[in-house]
Amino acid sequence: MSKVKISQTLSQSIEAGDWQEIERYFNDSDFAKALGIIVNLDDPANPRCEVNEIKDLHIGGVGQSYINGAVISAIFDLVIGLSALGYASEGNFATSNVNIRFVKPVERNRFYATSKVLRKIGNIIFSEATLFNFHGEPCGQAHGEIRVGIK
Repeated sequence: MSKVKISQTLSQSIEAGDWQEIERYFNDSDFAKALGIIVNLDDPANPRCEVNEIKDLHIGGVGQSYINGAVISAIFDLVIGLSALGYASEGNFATSNVNIRFVKPVERNRFYATSKVLRKIGNIIFSEATLFNFHGEPCGQAHGEIRVGIK
């Protein structure tokens, strides 16, 4: 299926409020599968991305057993982008900026991130996300900008 048809189908699912179909779209993507990310849109205003099965590719550092910052960055980018799904009717959108603050290392165990929109100014959505370890403790925070209505 072409990217245009996928985009149209995704837009139709968003308009219909078919969040399970949108979840399925992201969870079936090569990106999510490669990183073991599960997208959860039970609350579309607060999307969640989780990794429940830790593999060697998730681990970073030299001789350490913590989640790699590149993996955390990818999850922040995805979950912040998902926060803009409610604005899909305004056209294509993409994350244009993500600022990450690592608060504490994320242990080699399941973890997740949630996000929410803070405000919208013009065609820019400002969102924030928090990353939690398996104890439910915050380990990082990110702020992001998503441009909507891209032509």
